[in-house]
Amino acid sequence: MAKKNTFGGPTRLVDAANGRPVCQFTASGHYYVRATATRHFWGRILDGAVFLAAYLLLAVLLAAGQLAAGGGGIPVVSLVVLWFVLLYVYGMVWGTWGLAGDRAARMRSVRIADGTLSGPWIGGWRAIAWSFLPLYIFFMIASLFDGGVDHTPGYVPLDLESGLAKGRQPVEDAALLAREQAQAQAHAQLPKLYGKDPDGRA
Repeated sequence: MAKKNTFGGPTRLVDAANGRPVCQFTASGHYYVRATATRHFWGRILDGAVFLAAYLLLAVLLAAGQLAAGGGGIPVVSLVVLWFVLLYVYGMVWGTWGLAGDRAARMRSVRIADGTLSGPWIGGWRAIAWSFLPLYIFFMIASLFDGGVDHTPGYVPLDLESGLAKGRQPVEDAALLAREQAQAQAHAQLPKLYGKDPDGRA
């Protein structure tokens, strides 16, 4: 059985446009740049606000329809069903084209394995997964400190404003090269012990 390549994590490259670290998708090995934590945070806040506005609008319209038909208020179970149905549809849009927050923040939630979208069905279940308020708040706070945090494991917010996303090749990390050169020079200046270099060579 052929061994699968496993990539991931930062590389020795940075983005040519913004200087952010370039990473690799864990399965394909292709390069990508993560969206910043701030952009990811506010993008998801906007997504939550748009969903709540749509839900409240539909709930008000349904209530008005019930009253116009001479009925009472909307049963709680109907509101719960509406919540999850709308959330699933919202997630389908998320997994297929991206949401308003993605477009406003110029990012896209993709699989960390190969950079593909989740698709409509998985996108719907992903939306359900973060619909529980305490969990959503936890991920929102976490995303403010780490741009790689997303609502469900295995996904990463891709930076669509990076030079890499616009076709520019990444460049060597000059700061990393400078640190390595400084370390090499400091190592070379260490005194020889018993006629040998610090690394044990004669």
